[in-house]
Amino acid sequence: MKKLKKSVLAEGETTGHAHVLDANVDVYEHDDGIKQFSLGSDTTLIHEEHKPITLPKGEYCSDTVLEYDHFLEESRKVQD
Repeated sequence: MKKLKKSVLAEGETTGHAHVLDANVDVYEHDDGIKQFSLGSDTTLIHEEHKPITLPKGEYCSDTVLEYDHFLEESRKVQD
């Protein structure tokens, strides 16, 4: 597990935008890509193309969402 330099949960492969925690939060990434962080108070998750989301105080894990293409019979990461 490694500590990330920024509190970025996901970066958009298509647009370059990112999902960022609007607080001084330590985010750790496990070898499998899952990110883990702890919020001491309510914190806003910001993205340039979405409305902000308020995350309540607590412990969190963040993972990448996969989508399945039935025509190609394969799964892939959801791109933002």
